[in-house]
Amino acid sequence: MRRQCISKPAPLTALLLGATLLITGCSSPAVDLMEGIEPSPPAEDSDTLDRAALKSLNDFTWNLLKASPEDSSNRMLSPVSVYLALAMTLNGAEGETRADMLVALSASDLTPEMINTFARKYLESITPESEEAILSVANSIWLREGFEVDPAFLQKNADYFGAGVRSLDFNAPEAPEIINDWVSEATRETIDEIVKEIDPAVVMYLINAIYFKADWQTQFSSENTYPQPFETPEGSKETDFMHKTLSLETIQDDLGKGILMPYADTGMAMLALLPEGGLSPEGWIKSMDTEGFHALLKTKASKSVDLAFPKFETSYEASLVNELEALGMGSAFDPGKADFSLMQPSRAKDLFISALEHKTFIRADESGTEAAAVTSVEMTLTAAPMIDETMVFDEPFVYAILDTRTGTPLFVGTLYDPTD
Repeated sequence: MRRQCISKPAPLTALLLGATLLITGCSSPAVDLMEGIEPSPPAEDSDTLDRAALKSLNDFTWNLLKASPEDSSNRMLSPVSVYLALAMTLNGAEGETRADMLVALSASDLTPEMINTFARKYLESITPESEEAILSVANSIWLREGFEVDPAFLQKNADYFGAGVRSLDFNAPEAPEIINDWVSEATRETIDEIVKEIDPAVVMYLINAIYFKADWQTQFSSENTYPQPFETPEGSKETDFMHKTLSLETIQDDLGKGILMPYADTGMAMLALLPEGGLSPEGWIKSMDTEGFHALLKTKASKSVDLAFPKFETSYEASLVNELEALGMGSAFDPGKADFSLMQPSRAKDLFISALEHKTFIRADESGTEAAAVTSVEMTLTAAPMIDETMVFDEPFVYAILDTRTGTPLFVGTLYDPTD
């Protein structure tokens, strides 16, 4: 525990640093297509993370944040969640689409195989959960019933991401609820919905969920929590602040100063930073990159800090299509250009990413922090949607207005000429 003093309440930028892993499961009426498909044992012995792949994740983090809109509102992204969801999707990409996705992931010098290996090692490198801290990462793939997927695609996502795969009748009214139940379970009910309705042309969802909960290494006392002003863009507003004098690590450069508040039994900490020099939080993010952020962290110095930190709870949701198009993967969203042929045995080029939704949640109080994120990649057929049967009533037919509860027709008729 160490760190510095925040004297004047102002907009702040908060980041969670570090990670831990727990792969969670799901029980639902959907058919489990991973039955009989077991993750292959790792071929490599080294536990060392690939530095080039780790740099791609860090670079993607800042590129994604900088591509997000500036709107002076509460906003939180989980670039790790987005990266993992896209990495799973990348296993089905080919040609220009694969190349464009690698560019967007800041990984143009890497192969999908290198990213897969890195993802598995990265997840395995995280400390296990303890009584004071949990970080769980869950991946799942949901397929429209009857859609044929390449087993090799499933195998890779089992091997490297521990992804469960389930076949589901997307036409059933309860289909979104089944998927959302998995999301709610994976995020401990902090995020309860990622799919609102399913278009008839949608055939697949690739979903990543991250959940984090940890106690502060040094907790605040509720007796020292009381209201004081927070300077919002709309003016000063009263909110509850937690107060404590403690030893923390401080960081500072020409663009801002902040603190690292460690969590118990983890390599995790919350970084909270006050931009300086007239910068807004968004302006500070726009000025940052991997090298600059690592340089900032190297300024760490232990100090006694008289800390006043606001309690807060906020959630955020957004489509990330525009941001990812700006990062270079526009072809993946273009029905006429997308190539996800490695997802199907037929190698058909008839799939594209029709939506990429992202939701987050965070709560910080006297005890610690709870946070969650979900990323959903929606895959849609470029051709006609999958249908079970075609019926065209272009000849004489019988019709009825039916009480479906009793099976009693209220009206029965025949139609021989709709123009008469």
